[in-house]
Amino acid sequence: MLPGSDARLVREVHWEMTEPPVCWSQAAPVWHFTRIEHLSTIIDQGLLSDARAKDLGLMTVEVGNTDIKARRTCRQVPVEPGGVVADYAPFYFAPRSPMLYAIHRGNVSTYQEGCGRLLYLQTTIERLAGLALQIVLSDRNAVLDYAAFHELVPGNAPPEDFIDWEVMRARYWNNTPDEPARRERRMAECLVHGGVPWEAFTEVAASSSQVAHEARALLARHGIATPTTVRPNWYF
Repeated sequence: MLPGSDARLVREVHWEMTEPPVCWSQAAPVWHFTRIEHLSTIIDQGLLSDARAKDLGLMTVEVGNTDIKARRTCRQVPVEPGGVVADYAPFYFAPRSPMLYAIHRGNVSTYQEGCGRLLYLQTTIERLAGLALQIVLSDRNAVLDYAAFHELVPGNAPPEDFIDWEVMRARYWNNTPDEPARRERRMAECLVHGGVPWEAFTEVAASSSQVAHEARALLARHGIATPTTVRPNWYF
């Protein structure tokens, strides 16, 4: 904690492995990570789909794999409201995703600046649904041809095993001979059509106190007091 910080808004906590639920729940938390440089525009305009953010010139620092991003612009979503995966703002069902690990290891050729300035934006399925947003779930990395999709509307919950909650609660998600799809199932997605307004987010998390304080200052300039935490265990 830095001198003079407000412990009510910036605190260091550690991810408990039981934080994702053991079965499907509307209260399930979901996470999106982004560079801190995008925080101001997300506050002002919401977390937009890649397609909308690109059209508006808001993607100032691209941390994702550009080849995979290109595939997301072509991968059709076979349930309502349709479109392609890039038309949705994506969330994961657990932190420490394979994508974050690829960034940490320097395996994204077009981005080599690590995870230090990445922020997590957290919300819940329930909160997204309460804002009448259009939600689609995928049972694994949504870009894969064999990924299954489920439109989430009232009265239409997914099958209990649609999301692999056991692998979501695990700290390590590497494939094994008995479970060769653990990695791609850890990348199951909660996709929100168009974008997500700032009011949906319940927490901003950073890997260090320095970045958390920078995020808190940005929030304060916008008159927002969303709790900002330091959660090193959400990173590698």
